[in-house]
Amino acid sequence: MRFHPIPLLLLTLITYATHAQKVSGKLVFQPGQVLNITTKSSMSNLVSAMGQEIELKSESTVDQLVKVTNTTEESHTLSQEIKRIRMTSEGMGNNINFDSDNEKDMKGQFGGPIKEILGKKINLVIDASGNTMVAMSEGGPSKSTADGANMLSQFIGGIGEMTEAPKQGEASFFKVLPATEVGKGDGWTNTIDRNGNKIEEAYSVAEINDNAIILNYLSNSASSRVQENMGMEVTINMKNKTEGKITVDRKTGIIKEKSLTTTATGNVVTGMGEFPINATSTTLVTIN
Repeated sequence: MRFHPIPLLLLTLITYATHAQKVSGKLVFQPGQVLNITTKSSMSNLVSAMGQEIELKSESTVDQLVKVTNTTEESHTLSQEIKRIRMTSEGMGNNINFDSDNEKDMKGQFGGPIKEILGKKINLVIDASGNTMVAMSEGGPSKSTADGANMLSQFIGGIGEMTEAPKQGEASFFKVLPATEVGKGDGWTNTIDRNGNKIEEAYSVAEINDNAIILNYLSNSASSRVQENMGMEVTINMKNKTEGKITVDRKTGIIKEKSLTTTATGNVVTGMGEFPINATSTTLVTIN
């Protein structure tokens, strides 16, 4: 029986191309590497109370710094901290314009909690695919920082996640791809339990090219937080749905960009009663 070389060559090339489009979640960091993470958020909260609708709009930019202090084949040691917070807000007759680099702003009502947040450093050891092995916090009293993050969460999207160290075994910020190989169209799920609030995440591979891996992202979560507003204790209960795209560098497995849209419904519980709330937000995270 005679074999024709051209069909065999084509079959070899097709097999190689198919294999080449499989990727895994192994992260590649360099010792001494510094990553700058910028998170830009736009939020709108609409509360219906006593026959009136009250809307609070805000925009924020948070700059984080992540330093790679050690790296091996099995694990990576990272140190992360927030370097700068900027936000603007309008609603209920009040306008806010804040920049943590402005000394005058830091002497105002937001200066205290933001100083706590800026003074906190999180040290992580993650495994090769980004799961948390060890997490420790330095500076910034834990409860004080958490209270400040709760208060600021109505103005700054995701501030709680930025200030809270992940638990052992939990996915770190850099964990998006699974440890096993996946290709275009493949999907997987992840569950995070953050202070009793469960987040169900679903990922799927939309595209793989020479430079990047594009993922579709979907998550559903429920959250409940207590904060003080104008001297009154307020409980905010929300159900959140987030959709978007994540771009990952193919060579290193490190996230390059996250573009997310969140819609949420829930209620605000105060001493004056319970009021419905609807919220939307967009978030763009870039890593350089």
